[in-house]
Amino acid sequence: MAIKDVENAIRHGRAVMAYHWDSISRNESATRYAIIDPIIRGLGWLTCHPAECRVEYARGQQGNVDYALLNRDGKPVILIEAKRLEVDSARSEEQLAKYGRGMPEGVGVLTDGQLWHLYDFGKKGRFSNKHVASVDISNDGVRRAARQLNDLLSKRKWWQDAVISPRSS
Repeated sequence: MAIKDVENAIRHGRAVMAYHWDSISRNESATRYAIIDPIIRGLGWLTCHPAECRVEYARGQQGNVDYALLNRDGKPVILIEAKRLEVDSARSEEQLAKYGRGMPEGVGVLTDGQLWHLYDFGKKGRFSNKHVASVDISNDGVRRAARQLNDLLSKRKWWQDAVISPRSS
């Protein structure tokens, strides 16, 4: 997949928010289906293929994370916690931190479709210190937003023989 695919997915998400806010902002499933899934696919991940993407992925005692994107070895490298539009992210950050426990590397994503908060699980320290980027697909430039998401979340980056940290690219 090319950066253009991510840009197109972002443009799609912007249009959906502009014209259908009321119908998608009320529940998480609508937000996921209309905005989040197309962006994940734009990043090269097949959301319908369990070798790449697991939905409601069990993280043991921690519970189920909304999406786990897997590397070639079938190990989760990106965990995505999705919320409906305009959900308070402070409480959700704790939830994502819980899901990421025990992951020595990889990326955590907290998103309501519009705002994408990215965390580097490989960074040491408190979870809030693992925050590496925030992307707002409504207000950031399309190219900038696509580049940031692509740099950390593209399938091409993670589907290599060795698992790599987001800092090593």
